[in-house]
Amino acid sequence: MTSRTFTREQLEEIGVPFELGGNDTCATKLASDSDGNGRWTETVRLVFRHPEDGQAYLVRYQVGLTEHQDGIDPWMRYGDTIPALEVEQQPVVVQQWKPVDATRDPGLDSVLPAWEVVYEPGNVSDYLIGYANSEAAAKGAAEAWLRSQKDEVGRLEWVPEERQAVGEYDQWFELVELHDDSVHTGPGLVVRRRVQKPTA
Repeated sequence: MTSRTFTREQLEEIGVPFELGGNDTCATKLASDSDGNGRWTETVRLVFRHPEDGQAYLVRYQVGLTEHQDGIDPWMRYGDTIPALEVEQQPVVVQQWKPVDATRDPGLDSVLPAWEVVYEPGNVSDYLIGYANSEAAAKGAAEAWLRSQKDEVGRLEWVPEERQAVGEYDQWFELVELHDDSVHTGPGLVVRRRVQKPTA
């Protein structure tokens, strides 16, 4: 940090703190805010631009809070020299609590039905066929999709899968195609139910 020391007379010559901006020889006020109150006085933070070197400086001075403190020495906390800090304006990101304008994201559970129809063709990626509001609707959609993919479809049967209910899903059913030659095949269609998370 760069600091500078002014004498009382030097600040008075450029109008700091009470006669800022009066003419070309006076300092220009850039910012001013309260830095705290005592019982009888208020401390003010003043940023001014010096008319000679063009730099911005921060000083603190005091003003009285009642008429009984009129004429108080603004630099009473200091001696004959007043410390000033050279400053510059910089953007500052501040976190603030603001009202919520938009509704919170409800998540998938409130938007999508819980039942999913998935095609699992072996050791490759799963393909989501669609969503349904019930187990029966999901199974019907899976069977309809299979019939759209094959010319001849054997007798279909749904077999519950014994999977531990971990992660996103708590129920699974696998579609099995039964053939006249007693050879049963799994076309890779699964119906599963997504775990419903409790709403806050």
